[in-house]
Amino acid sequence: MKLPQFLMFIPFLKKLMVETSAEAVHKACKLLEDNGIPYRIQTLFLRGVINRGLDSSAYMRFNVSRDKWGSRTTTTYAIYVRHQDYETARKLTGSIELG
Repeated sequence: MKLPQFLMFIPFLKKLMVETSAEAVHKACKLLEDNGIPYRIQTLFLRGVINRGLDSSAYMRFNVSRDKWGSRTTTTYAIYVRHQDYETARKLTGSIELG
């Protein structure tokens, strides 16, 4: 039986990888799914919710896109697995290359 992600509480899991590339995260998730290892993804933002809201409203007021004015936001993804699956998951995802 597959365990739903929302039932996997992060304090009881071990961090497998932290990556800024969505492609690498997708490859890792596909490998974990193919091998029956349950995982949980957490999206991390460097800026808080209030700062992102203020930035968005400022960009809308001046009618410019974030790419033309200001810095690009970085999204980071963290993948967590159960402690008993960590070694297997580490071996599987250790060879992920971007190409």
